[in-house]
Amino acid sequence: MTRYFNMTLITASSLKRFTIALLLTLVVPLTTPKLQAQETTGQLTERASADLGKLQPFIDTKNWDGAIKLLQGMLSYSQPNSYDQAVAYDIISKIYLQKSDYAASINPLERAYQLGATYPGFFTARSQLDRLYYLSQIYYQEATTTKQIALRDQYFNKASTYIEIWLRDNPKPTQEGRMFYTSLLYNQAILDPENVDKALLKKAQEQVHEALVTALNPKESFYVILMATLQQEEKHKESGEILELLVKQYPSKKSYWQQLMNTYATMAALSKSEDDALDNNLRSILTIERAQALGHMTSPKDNYNLVGIYFNIKQFDKATELLYKGLSDGSIESDQRKWELLAYSYQQIHKEFQAIEVLKKAAQIFPESGQLDNQIAQIYYSMDKVEETYLHLNLALAKGGLTSPADVYYFKAYICYELLKYEEGLAAIDKAAELGDGSNKKLPQLRDAIASAFSERQAIKEKALKQATPIK
Repeated sequence: MTRYFNMTLITASSLKRFTIALLLTLVVPLTTPKLQAQETTGQLTERASADLGKLQPFIDTKNWDGAIKLLQGMLSYSQPNSYDQAVAYDIISKIYLQKSDYAASINPLERAYQLGATYPGFFTARSQLDRLYYLSQIYYQEATTTKQIALRDQYFNKASTYIEIWLRDNPKPTQEGRMFYTSLLYNQAILDPENVDKALLKKAQEQVHEALVTALNPKESFYVILMATLQQEEKHKESGEILELLVKQYPSKKSYWQQLMNTYATMAALSKSEDDALDNNLRSILTIERAQALGHMTSPKDNYNLVGIYFNIKQFDKATELLYKGLSDGSIESDQRKWELLAYSYQQIHKEFQAIEVLKKAAQIFPESGQLDNQIAQIYYSMDKVEETYLHLNLALAKGGLTSPADVYYFKAYICYELLKYEEGLAAIDKAAELGDGSNKKLPQLRDAIASAFSERQAIKEKALKQATPIK
């Protein structure tokens, strides 16, 4: 498949990185529970009740260390597996959360939950669900921060276990809770980017589908994470369909438009037939133009990418029109390569004079580049305008900055031969040889031709001179 424009192709891996960046905002933030009256059904001993009565001043003054010391004293005299212990562990865990010491909160929170699960009369079902939710979130947070792989995997498994129990025992799971579990599954699945866990991806997709059928207005983030799982499976067509839903529902969000265009560009690059590549390139074009109608994707890079796609599908008229407009009004960043591409575009639609004008304008913007004048010379020569070719070859050599100066000197020597400027042609051919003939292997033949023509002309001159000189 021929590609005329060196557009930066969007790869499957870059799509995944883009989506992962979006997903970092999807995990439900860990909130700290308020220290308040416990949702309990048990009965404290008199001593424990008296000690808890001393707790409020510590809480009011935020003397968390003093509060923990008081509660640890309560644990020291409480009977094992007693209600007193369950309450003390529960409050200690919440105090650690108030201190943002999440790692320290795990053990007491886990102990409180386990005692409540063993003795259902200790806590209400609602408060037990809350403990499960906090445990899952804290384990997830610790999993994402530890650098020890074994510990990370252990924390992820703990987080999954607790949120699964929460979902099982909760008569009405919230969208936030299901979203948290879905994000957890996804991030656990891609822990090793080279060996993605497809089973966990499938579980994440199941959670999304469950949310989509049980919620009247499913959260936007479910669609995003479904798209991410599909991209991990390299199901670009399906992920594109999800993105089409997102841009329809949330047209003001630029990131979805960019992601959609990238998806179609990836599909075009991976297409196995010209027809499929054309279809996907057209989808890329329509995505950019739809986005631009809403004020998105209007950066110089976006505008240039649009030109590139038109070029790839051989729509040179449209590509040229957009590139000329962009370079003229500044909506495409100006550099010499883009002006050269614009000139080439005009040549593709057989507008050589416009191509020359573009290159002359570029030569004013980039006055030290002889390469532009060299290209002007090439176009003039294709139009059989040899004098103009000669003029711009001299300008090119005077300015310098040429990709292959030896080839330019060789071309000048050839033009000089056509214009009968033999001495200048010989000087040019010698310079080409001095610099190295590059890809041109005909230096000796051209030199011989010029030298022969020069000798012949000199002989004619000498003969004419002799004939014109009177014999004494």
